[in-house]
Amino acid sequence: MRAYLLVATAVGVFSISAHAVDGFNLPGSDYANFNAHSAFVCRNSCGGDPRCQAWTWVKPGIQGPSGHCWLKDKVPTLVKDNCCNSGSAAHISKRDLKAEDNTNRPGSDYNNFWIDSWQTCETTCTNDQMCAAWTYVRRGIQGPRGRCWLKAGVPPPVSDRNTISGVKFRFRSVRID
Repeated sequence: MRAYLLVATAVGVFSISAHAVDGFNLPGSDYANFNAHSAFVCRNSCGGDPRCQAWTWVKPGIQGPSGHCWLKDKVPTLVKDNCCNSGSAAHISKRDLKAEDNTNRPGSDYNNFWIDSWQTCETTCTNDQMCAAWTYVRRGIQGPRGRCWLKAGVPPPVSDRNTISGVKFRFRSVRID
C-alpha cells in the first residue's frame, strides 16, 4: 500500500509539473542523448524539439562525470529511481523556456551578428521563423561587442561561462497510434 501511494503521488506531481520530478526515471523510447550540465537545459532541449514527448536527465557521476540527457519520442512508464530527474513535454510551455546562463549550444548556425544584449539575441530568434535556438557570446570574447548566433536546430548544450543560450519553444508533433 505504501509503495502504491508513493507512485500515485509521484504520478500526480509528474502530470502537472513542467519541471523535473526528482528521483524518477522514464526508461526507454530514447531517440537522442547527450551530456547536459543540468536538468534545466535537458528540459529546454525537449521543449525546443517537436519530436520530444518526454525527457530524463541522469545526474552527474552515474553515466559519467557530467549529467546526461535522454530525449524520448514516447512517454515511458514512470519508475522510481534516484539516478534521475524526468519530465513530460506535454507540460512544457513557451514561458518555461528561460535563457540558459553559462551555456553554449555550438553548431547549427545559420546567421551571426554583433549585438549589445542577450535579450536582443533572444528576441531576434523569437521573431525569425527559421530560428530554433540561439547563443549570445559575451562582449570581449569574440570582439568588443557581444555576438549573437542564430541556429536552425537545437544543438546539445555545453557548459561555457562566456555564453548565454536559449531554445525557442516548438509545438509537439502529434502521434496517432
